[in-house]
Amino acid sequence: MTIISEQEKEKLRQSFLKKRNSMDTHEIKNYSRKICDRIIHSTLYQKSQKIFTFVSFGTEVDTTPLIIHALSNHKMVAVPKVFSKTRKMIFSRITDLNELGKGHFGILEPPSSLLREETSDEKTLFIVPGLIFDIEKYRIGYGGGYYDIYFKKNLSSAITIGVAYDFQVISKIPRESHDISLDWIVTEKRCI
Repeated sequence: MTIISEQEKEKLRQSFLKKRNSMDTHEIKNYSRKICDRIIHSTLYQKSQKIFTFVSFGTEVDTTPLIIHALSNHKMVAVPKVFSKTRKMIFSRITDLNELGKGHFGILEPPSSLLREETSDEKTLFIVPGLIFDIEKYRIGYGGGYYDIYFKKNLSSAITIGVAYDFQVISKIPRESHDISLDWIVTEKRCI
């Protein structure tokens, strides 16, 4: 385990965020489509009944094609709803992207009036965001700790897949004892 200060971790986050934010919209769309296609054509996706996924924001990998495909193929789709005061995150079932409205940080999420909390199981694919990943499948997120907290309490036997542009995957990231590795990382170039 590599020890790193929170200040050093924040510098690392800012460096990768700057690089990601420099991508043009064509690259984002093209790479995101390739990443979603890799997932959609995987055996894991074909066998899954539930897709728990983030709703992309800004220059993140665009998960919209994956969400649309899953909904049109009658898979149960759940997306995060964040409660910032309690630092809690739940996953709520959606049946249409139009159900979502701007929530915490301006990210699309289900409004409180439409919450249908779901739990993951062995038939669930869990699509996870992040800023930096490593080949050992650890991640550095945005610093809020929402996924770390959620996974500690709720992960069960779901399959976790981090999605990223290939430059976001490095050989090793600093980690802490509470960090959890994912099962897979999918980029536009490879599956790890």
